[in-house]
Amino acid sequence: MAEIDGSIVAIAGAIVRDRLWFLSGFWAVPAAQHRGIGMPLLRRVWQDGKEAGATIFFTWASSDPAAMAAYMKMGMLPGSQILKFEGVPCPVPALPAGYEVSPLEPAVAMALDLIILGTQRRDDHTFWRCRAGLVGRELIHEGQIAGYYYVRNGKIGPAGWTEPRHAPALLAAAVGEAAQTAPAVRLSVPGMNHTALRYALAVGLRLTGFAHLLTNAPLLRLPYYLPSGPALF
Repeated sequence: MAEIDGSIVAIAGAIVRDRLWFLSGFWAVPAAQHRGIGMPLLRRVWQDGKEAGATIFFTWASSDPAAMAAYMKMGMLPGSQILKFEGVPCPVPALPAGYEVSPLEPAVAMALDLIILGTQRRDDHTFWRCRAGLVGRELIHEGQIAGYYYVRNGKIGPAGWTEPRHAPALLAAAVGEAAQTAPAVRLSVPGMNHTALRYALAVGLRLTGFAHLLTNAPLLRLPYYLPSGPALF
């Protein structure tokens, strides 16, 4: 954090998971902006990540030009849009034959994240289950784990699947369950995840906004993944 005359005027915080450094917060009060305060703070948090072993640095950015310029100066360049969808699915999808869902086991979630993102994220899954109150499910196809998802109050994410052929079934399960928990379903989709984009549009969800994924290197399997949100990817 940065202070002026004893008052906090800017904060920056990142989450490091093995090689991944995710900037989960970077804020400055209006009076402190454009005064050379933000960049030194961002560089300090970046350096802390490097010392912790991170090599992939990324963030979920709004369309604020000053913030995006700061991220790009650090080497995090546009990797994808993050498109936000919301609405009432019609028809409500049914789970395809051959698939079933079960309560999500933490070990399953961590094993899938290692495949999809390259890190197990044990602490993140503990937070989602125990602090945020998300309900986790694992998708099973012919006795094999095919993916996982979390839902709460109509919101889906994070979610991921092992192979493209399992995406429609996982999305059907997640959207169907989310529709039972709130009047509207919400999810965010990386721009390169064309399967999820087509699915959201096919069931009648509306595109309500977008953000930007900025990164210094490609993430592993974003076409197989739906993120949680801007504070915890």
